[in-house]
Amino acid sequence: MKRFYLSLLFCALGSLAIAQELQLENTVSRRTLTLKPGSTVDLHLDLPAAQMVRSNNRVLTGALQTPERGLLQILPAEETKRYLFENGLKREDKTYYEELLGRQPYRLPLEEVNSIHYRTPAIEGLNKAGKILMVAGGAGALLVAPLASIDYGEGSFNGDRYFRIAGYSLITAGVGVGLNLSTRKRDFAILQPGESPQKNRWTLKILN
Repeated sequence: MKRFYLSLLFCALGSLAIAQELQLENTVSRRTLTLKPGSTVDLHLDLPAAQMVRSNNRVLTGALQTPERGLLQILPAEETKRYLFENGLKREDKTYYEELLGRQPYRLPLEEVNSIHYRTPAIEGLNKAGKILMVAGGAGALLVAPLASIDYGEGSFNGDRYFRIAGYSLITAGVGVGLNLSTRKRDFAILQPGESPQKNRWTLKILN
């Protein structure tokens, strides 16, 4: 009897351990990509239609969470709403969530998503490193190199030292630019209702 109850317990624990996964599938190549929790995403969403508004959209940025109850989950960092009015005026509203106490994941149905810009945690780290190198290299070339090349005792300027430090700084900045460009978020356009499945788009689904 003990063995029977232990088997039931292990089965229950096993079923709880099965987590849902968020997956993209290409409509043409049928290639699939599982989106990892913790990845940085920009979710492009539609806003409800409004009078005198020609077009509007909403971009929700944050960390992707494990799907729950058939809904996509994101821990929001910021949200941008853009409006283009019939008279040509534009408006942009920004909301920042990172400093919000008790911040909770935001849930939304898959069909609300128009496109996803996606970057894994590892690529996000490389992207941040690239930005640091860009700033450090730029500061080295513009500030450190000229200041370090001045001989304050004699009031002279060491040109060789300047070009050496500036050169290393520009190389550092160049590496940062390369890292930044190569780690940009990947853009996945989601197949919308009425679009042909033969169009090169992605479908979004949740797997159990």
